[in-house]
Amino acid sequence: MDAYHCRMPQEHLTSLAGTPWRMWRSALLRSAGFPVAGMQRFAAPALAAAADGCLTGASGAATFEAAFDAAATDLGRAVYDIACDDAFRTALVWQNPAVLLAVDAIRRDGPHAPRNLRRRHREEVIAKYWQRYCLKNDTVGFFGPICWTELGGPGPVATVRPGAALTRTRRVFLERWALDALGEAFACAEGVRDWLPVRLAPQLTLRDGVLLHPHRAPQALPAAMATLLTLAQRRSRVADLASALVADPASGFRRAADVYAQLDELAERGVLRIGFDLPIDLTAEDVLREQLAAIGDDLVRERVLAELATISALRDAVAAADGPDALAAAMSALERKFVELTGQAARRHPGEVYAGRTLCHLETVRDLDISFGDALLERLAPLEPLLLSARWLTAAIGDAYAEALAALYRDLSADSATADVPLADLWFLAQAIVFGADPPGAAVTADFLARWAKVLGLADVDADARELRFGGAELTERVAAAFPATAPGWDAARIHSPDVHLCAPDEAALLRGDFTVVLGELHVALAAFDTHFFAYGHPEPQRLRDGMRADLPEGRVRLLPPADWPRHTARIAEWLHGPADAQLGFVSAPGADPDRLVPITGLTVRPEADGSLRVHAGDGRQWPLLEVFAPLFDYQVFDTWKLAGNVGHTPRITVDDLVLVRETWRTTVGDSGLHKVKGERERYLAVRRWRLALGLPEQIFVRVDTELKPSFVDLTSGVYARLLCTLLRGAHEKGGEGVGLTITELLPGPGDAWLTDAAGQAYASELRLQIVDPATALVR
Repeated sequence: MDAYHCRMPQEHLTSLAGTPWRMWRSALLRSAGFPVAGMQRFAAPALAAAADGCLTGASGAATFEAAFDAAATDLGRAVYDIACDDAFRTALVWQNPAVLLAVDAIRRDGPHAPRNLRRRHREEVIAKYWQRYCLKNDTVGFFGPICWTELGGPGPVATVRPGAALTRTRRVFLERWALDALGEAFACAEGVRDWLPVRLAPQLTLRDGVLLHPHRAPQALPAAMATLLTLAQRRSRVADLASALVADPASGFRRAADVYAQLDELAERGVLRIGFDLPIDLTAEDVLREQLAAIGDDLVRERVLAELATISALRDAVAAADGPDALAAAMSALERKFVELTGQAARRHPGEVYAGRTLCHLETVRDLDISFGDALLERLAPLEPLLLSARWLTAAIGDAYAEALAALYRDLSADSATADVPLADLWFLAQAIVFGADPPGAAVTADFLARWAKVLGLADVDADARELRFGGAELTERVAAAFPATAPGWDAARIHSPDVHLCAPDEAALLRGDFTVVLGELHVALAAFDTHFFAYGHPEPQRLRDGMRADLPEGRVRLLPPADWPRHTARIAEWLHGPADAQLGFVSAPGADPDRLVPITGLTVRPEADGSLRVHAGDGRQWPLLEVFAPLFDYQVFDTWKLAGNVGHTPRITVDDLVLVRETWRTTVGDSGLHKVKGERERYLAVRRWRLALGLPEQIFVRVDTELKPSFVDLTSGVYARLLCTLLRGAHEKGGEGVGLTITELLPGPGDAWLTDAAGQAYASELRLQIVDPATALVR
């Protein structure tokens, strides 16, 4: 295969105007579920002016005190009105039902309740959730609906037809962890054991009576055990295994009880997985139902299916509930039945993200028909310099890890005096390299950022500069010279997923071309559409699968992660599998696909004639070594662009009419001093002083290195000033003075929301795209 070639145009792709890069015609519009104007409820410009006057000497403390009291009164009314909003209360019931207690206390106490510690905490709870629902484009329930759209074609920038409602369709899924708990409970029920599925753990290989474990010596098995495991490889059930073994005089088993004892022992040792086996994706409920339906005893089958049907009906009642109180009651009924059937708590992981905390989750599609024409694609062309640098980044990461893995291979080959090295041995040792304190990718990332700083001339930028502007052609030429790469580092690194915002004051401005594009994030080497809950709402999900297959015809090696894999839930599981994809079983994990599963113990690494290393399977399939490890690199590259910019202040960076980098300030929690200020009024003055010192705009996003997600802060608002100080105090408690603090201008702002509903209310939104590199990966 050539190191570089351009593929023929494909139906699912269109051109990124004026560049060789290709863009998926399908795109995803993500939006907030509450109007952006709602954020004005917490703004307090008069208080900010009084505080600034107090700090500069333009006005006195008495003026500030009076303004603070007036703002506190306004805040009391704002939180009370929001607490009485049924849509807000419904969103909280879906996301975090326990918080509703604080909200209902605000409703009970009224807008003018004494502002004691408890009241202030409740104000903060409401303000924290409100900013998420009004400003963030998180895809969560009706307060973050999605809408698939199409890109390309003649005509206007966009064709927008909002429906009468906020959401068009909705579906409630049981959380996979809850289904797993139900499966465990059903497995323990009377009469079920004989019908439990049995399968070899996905990381193990049985070969000629020898069991291959990762990191252990091969184990020669007694003949009876080898016979049992051979049958288990066919994904049998307990009773079927026992019957077949007892009926075979050569098996070594004479009684079913002996088979059961052997099965129990092998399950205890982790050799076998016995029980209802559910994938970690949104098909888990259907799979559980199918496995229960396969029970051969009519009475047992009907009993457990009826129990699952009861849970499903209660879930459907949750989906049909109208209003927060009805929803809370329906959820409580579901929780009571779940606890009755499983004996487990109905909620878990409080406060964690990507955790699946409650028993079910809501997915919705916005009531909107929208498409975008070629006029928008032309405005996206300035992404090309960034895409070129992303190609270099993946190529350099690939080179770094190819070298490190080759060195490990040479050591293992020398130790064993053979060219054939078990992949399991190499995989185990490589974890310390990939996830260790100083991985090879860290130096590449630092070099990537340094090159960008040089390309942008950040070292020579005036300290007071607020924006740097570049022409697209000029910057592309600079980047091509600074990031010379002809191909991405691995096959899936051909696909990048930018999130872009269209900033326009209204739809009319957007249609006449009076808008600015802002890059929100670039997910490097990540196919963002390969996220299972995005499949819901697409009119033809198979088109997405076909598109991925066309982009990556050689297939990918996908990991089969365990249930406790970080940030891995059914909602965000990969789902765009192709027939050429393999599933790597590297630890014991649920949901193995027998048609795609490749146990790590069945794979061998050996050199080719050209010196490259390839991984060979017993069935003749083979992959470049780097392609097998590529899924581990995703975690190191996909968010790299967030780090771009100076230490200190980075001006806004605009390429033609596209904002590539928002204005950004980088400092530390310790330097802010806000973590140690006490007293509500003192905190507000400290926040205003900090804003003046850094020259910050009034509305910002902040992120501390101890948290995954950024938080919105209106620096005029008393409650958001408190939340900021609380955030920084928590970060200081976790990591000390040196915890990084990144501040970013709010762009788009509330005045840049063009997306409206049928009533004309404006909403925050973003477009998630997938862009394909015209070059194919180098074969190492």
